[in-house]
Amino acid sequence: MTQSILSGLLIVGTAACAVAAPLQVSALHPLMADLARQVGGERVTVFDLVGAGGNPHRFEPRPADLQQMQASALVLAAGKNQEPYLNRLKDTLQGVTVIEVGNTIPSLTVGSDAVYSCCPQHASGLPDPHWWHGIDNMRRAARVVALALAAKDAAGKATYLDNASAYGARLERLQRWARGELAKVPRDQRKLVTAHNAFGYFARDFGFEVIAVAGLNQEQNNTPQDLAATIAAVKHAGVKAIFPEQNTNSKALQSLATATATTLATPLISDGNGTGNQAGFEAMIRHNVQAIIRALATP
Repeated sequence: MTQSILSGLLIVGTAACAVAAPLQVSALHPLMADLARQVGGERVTVFDLVGAGGNPHRFEPRPADLQQMQASALVLAAGKNQEPYLNRLKDTLQGVTVIEVGNTIPSLTVGSDAVYSCCPQHASGLPDPHWWHGIDNMRRAARVVALALAAKDAAGKATYLDNASAYGARLERLQRWARGELAKVPRDQRKLVTAHNAFGYFARDFGFEVIAVAGLNQEQNNTPQDLAATIAAVKHAGVKAIFPEQNTNSKALQSLATATATTLATPLISDGNGTGNQAGFEAMIRHNVQAIIRALATP
């Protein structure tokens, strides 16, 4: 009798462990990895294929990445053509669900006067792929990820939705804080001069203008005319600071700052590729807000 009870307990325990095995999720963007961790909690194991400090604009999956994705229940991409290799990847990953998290989130459009100096998929008239700079957008994305996880793990649906709701509440508090801090910047200084026009959603939400100037990317063939136009644009904007990005060469920006008598500000994080205590979405927003305040709110 005792032996039967013990055997039954062992069977039940083994089944429980099998059910509780974490869902494997691969992410093609650092912030999609962060989102999966926030929503999935202990029910998921997340593989950030780009890695801390990596640049998702330059990422191309390697054979080891393909193996990891093939072993995953779900692959999360930012979407909106952020990952130009995605169609080829889907053809390779037979039977693996790929979710483009941002595709159902309303897009801004790249304007004819905007300069995306990094990638051809950011040309005029196309959707602005940097949707994650909108805090409301990330709140919506949390629910997208929750439902995607629940489709693979029905037993965890309530947990995923609860986690997404709790994360959304944190983001509401973050948004209120950011609005209060950014209100310290005088209206005539609410301009972000950057080389990479990644902050359109952030600017829309917080009442800023993005001035993404040409001729600042080391991958471009810059002419003296480009540089002259850039200097004129910055002087006309009347700003106090120019914002480089983390993990990029700021030599050209330093030259521009010198030529326009402006300050080179603390680098912003544009693609969620911060490291250490600057990793993840919430830390990225806090870092960027504080960098903007230091540069533009001071007398």
